[in-house]
Amino acid sequence: MKWTVKGLCILMALIALPSDAKIYRWKDKNGNWVYSDTPRKGAQEVKLNKPLVMPSTNTNVLQSSNTQQQTSYQANITSPNHEQTIRENTGTVYVSGQVLPSFHKGFTVQLFHNGSAVGAKQSSTSFVLKSLSRGEHKIKIAVFNPQGAQIATSKEHTFYLHKASVSNR
Repeated sequence: MKWTVKGLCILMALIALPSDAKIYRWKDKNGNWVYSDTPRKGAQEVKLNKPLVMPSTNTNVLQSSNTQQQTSYQANITSPNHEQTIRENTGTVYVSGQVLPSFHKGFTVQLFHNGSAVGAKQSSTSFVLKSLSRGEHKIKIAVFNPQGAQIATSKEHTFYLHKASVSNR
């Protein structure tokens, strides 16, 4: 990039030269062509057929930019449905989620049950809750970027777990 900026400066200087000015070129020690209006030993005069005219150039490409377009992620719980009643005597409930758009390498998701994180962050949107008690349960999932920042959270889902009662047997 150092040579690109220098080259651009030299060309801009050459444009500003009067039409009768002479331009010289030579190769530097690295084999690169160098242009100047000042002659030096071993330099050759450049003969131009037409006046040197440079079109205007967008120089924004020379500026480094670390800004990347932010992707907006969404997290959804796909199973169980909101306010669904599940009949399961063992207390095992399978939770499935979805992240849109599909998240990239290094992204993770985590399940929250009744406000507390369940297990470690993981790369899969499938979870298992075991030994749940009967009654109302609230779940949501959160998506984290590779730096560990939370970037999306699902809406909280409520489901109801029913178990066969010992007194009904």
